[in-house]
Amino acid sequence: MQRRRFAVIGMGSFGFHLTRSLFEKGHDVLAVDSDPERLEAVRPFCSHNCLADVSASDEMEKAGVSAADVGVVAIGSAMDASILATLFLKEQGVREIVAKADTAEHARILTRIGASEVVHPERDMAERLAERLVAPDVLERLPFLEDHALVELRVPSALWGRTLAESGLRSEHGLAVVLVKRPDQGAQAAAPPRGDQVLRQGDVLVVLARVEDVEAFRRIHSR
Repeated sequence: MQRRRFAVIGMGSFGFHLTRSLFEKGHDVLAVDSDPERLEAVRPFCSHNCLADVSASDEMEKAGVSAADVGVVAIGSAMDASILATLFLKEQGVREIVAKADTAEHARILTRIGASEVVHPERDMAERLAERLVAPDVLERLPFLEDHALVELRVPSALWGRTLAESGLRSEHGLAVVLVKRPDQGAQAAAPPRGDQVLRQGDVLVVLARVEDVEAFRRIHSR
């Protein structure tokens, strides 16, 4: 894994946890905030930290953000500071800038001034939680192609004891099984599936399929 240099601006909850996660994954992380208490809290979980007014160009420059491969503006509620920090990262030559936004208007401004990507962590988490609550058999759903997704599904009880070949997942439902995860086998559960593999209670299917085919399969097995 290539070690990358990140500058995370704003040590609120989102910025703190992002900084810690990047650092624990082995990357070089500069934490920047105007609050000394927040910087002290993140000190064990970053490579460098700098007390700076992120809405001041000269202080951002002194903090060394220009050395980052990726700049992350983790400020949401203080829109003016978020916009200025994004602008200064762009002006100081940071090529990849990810910025947090609280509203659609905020997101449009960030994109216009140079953010490579805008994220809405609270909204996205709420949507994922809502989806999990209304569809507990779907453990994960990742967009793949325009109308396809990579989806994790619990094996429905109607298929317990059947082999993959007997299940009709592909021939009848259009679901291409990529992996069968088995809780009691840990990492070994990710072995390529075989047609004679028997599906058991607790198994999780990772399938590549059209979204509409996944929903049709779910409707059949939720009756």
